[in-house]
Amino acid sequence: MLKRHLEATIRNKINTGKAIVLVGARQVGKTTLLKSILNDLEYLFLDGDDPTVRSLLSNPNTEQIRTIIGENKLVFLDEAQRIQGIGLTLKIITDQFKHVQLLVSGSSSFDLGNELNEPLTGRKWEYELFPISWEEYENNIGFLKSEQQLENRLLYGFYPEVINNQGNEKETLKNLVNSYLYRDILAFADIRKPEVLEKLLQALAFKWVVK
Repeated sequence: MLKRHLEATIRNKINTGKAIVLVGARQVGKTTLLKSILNDLEYLFLDGDDPTVRSLLSNPNTEQIRTIIGENKLVFLDEAQRIQGIGLTLKIITDQFKHVQLLVSGSSSFDLGNELNEPLTGRKWEYELFPISWEEYENNIGFLKSEQQLENRLLYGFYPEVINNQGNEKETLKNLVNSYLYRDILAFADIRKPEVLEKLLQALAFKWVVK
């Protein structure tokens, strides 16, 4: 795993009395980063993609939350945007369970931001994670190797999965694009004909190349 700049920042915010919220696009490394930070610690992991977790955390009362958390002092909730009413649930945890440190990640910043901004006002540290920067890349593999990879990085970008699958960049990028088109953009905008959006993106890409 490539070391990310945000790691030190997030580590310094643990046990400061506020929830730590990490947002960003799919596959930029949010879950990997938070699990790395918590690697040597005991924590409760809750996956928002799990239907049971979604059911348990959708508008629970204080006693139900107490049962879910148990004796855990660290709670990592992944894909929080998938859970209905998650903002109020996290507010209850931060207000009523002062011994609990919450770490929350979400792939869709527009959905998660709307859910959390009002309920967690003054109760959270919020950060956005982007694909790997050139500085992070160079710091991890060295100046010479990074310069040798310059053309590939300009062509294929800095998504962790792309960097970790050298030789399969095109297939990896295609999978990432499909994820954005069909799971995020289409769902958010309620677009019924994905092929229209694909053609639009292709036209914009060709226009940019010509310029």
